Amino acid sequence: MVFKAFIKNKQANKAIALFNEIENPDDVHMLLLFNSCARLKTKEALDLVKKISKRIPKSFYSNPRLLTSLLDALMKCGDVAHAEAL
Repeated sequence: MVFKAFIKNKQANKAIALFNEIENPDDVHMLLLFNSCARLKTKEALDLVKKISKRIPKSFYSNPRLLTSLLDALMKCGDVAHAEAL
């Protein structure tokens, strides 16, 4: 998967750009996006994590890997309060 290759090769910005082209991202795409944002640790990455997390179907929260990657991204981008609220 190209998405994983970008993350593995420290090209998180390219992974995020690819995510933005996906019309209906599934839980795997979101997990990879959160991992990319966690690597960037920027305000822009945090804003994207917050935006996407608001659109996640509640059923996705039952996926422990997705929830862990979301929490990791929030924490690494500096929003501990939001992570704790989840």
